[in-house]
Amino acid sequence: MAEQVKTRLFDDDRYMRWILIGPLLLFLVCFMLYPTLYSLYMSFTDYVMRGAPNFIGLDNYRAVLADDVFWAALGRTLYVLVLSISVELTLGMALALVLNRDFKGQGIVRGLCFIPLLVSPLSMSLMWNYILHIQFGVVNTVIGWAGFEPVGFLSTPGLALNTVAFITIWQWLPFSTFVLLAGLKGLPRDQYEAAQIDGASPWRIFFRLTLPMLKPLIIIIILLRTMWLMRLFDPLYGTTRGGLETELLDWMIYRVSFVFFDIGQGAAYALFALYITLIVGALMFKQLIKAMDGK
Repeated sequence: MAEQVKTRLFDDDRYMRWILIGPLLLFLVCFMLYPTLYSLYMSFTDYVMRGAPNFIGLDNYRAVLADDVFWAALGRTLYVLVLSISVELTLGMALALVLNRDFKGQGIVRGLCFIPLLVSPLSMSLMWNYILHIQFGVVNTVIGWAGFEPVGFLSTPGLALNTVAFITIWQWLPFSTFVLLAGLKGLPRDQYEAAQIDGASPWRIFFRLTLPMLKPLIIIIILLRTMWLMRLFDPLYGTTRGGLETELLDWMIYRVSFVFFDIGQGAAYALFALYITLIVGALMFKQLIKAMDGK
């Protein structure tokens, strides 16, 4: 009897699909849905890691909307996001076009280009903190040999934020490059041959053929990098730690929640970041569906 029930479960598609996706659903409920709902609950309380949380309604959200520090951190986050994605897409496309050509030693060059992605983000930020140090960093040593004054890459307000953006661009540029390279490898050759026979210039072929066909991949890169950059944390931990006007949204959430232990306020900040990410993600996903449908 037991054997018949077992056979029926595994032979019936209705049961089999739930057996296969059950572990994934359980994982998502435990590690995604429950923490999100718990954060939502905490955002309506004044919990400060002491005593029981008290329900205070929308007070934390009103405080967030009236907080100039929050809007400044959000503005800096959007600045780093736009700057990083723009540079990564532009340089990534240029590098992908170069790597798409056949040349001697291309395997070694591709391997070297991939190295930044293999370095842990925290180790990478500590490494750049040492390389760019104003007193004993390698870069400032070279600048001193050239007869110029040392540059405070990570100790000058304004410049420090751009240096943080440079560090994250340096690490994630290979991601854009290799995604676009994979797209270039899969483009149909017959359309290029037809365009060349018609006498189209290389720029015209690039803007009229290559870019439109790579549009879905470009949108995927923007979508993923937007989600990751909204949570940018490691480059700050190893360098400025949010000082010198470099505090981004994720660092502010960390500071409020785990330095000041204001869990309720920190949860409200985190949910605002989640809402913004969901809105941007939904817009980009809609564009991705349109691009994949050829509209």
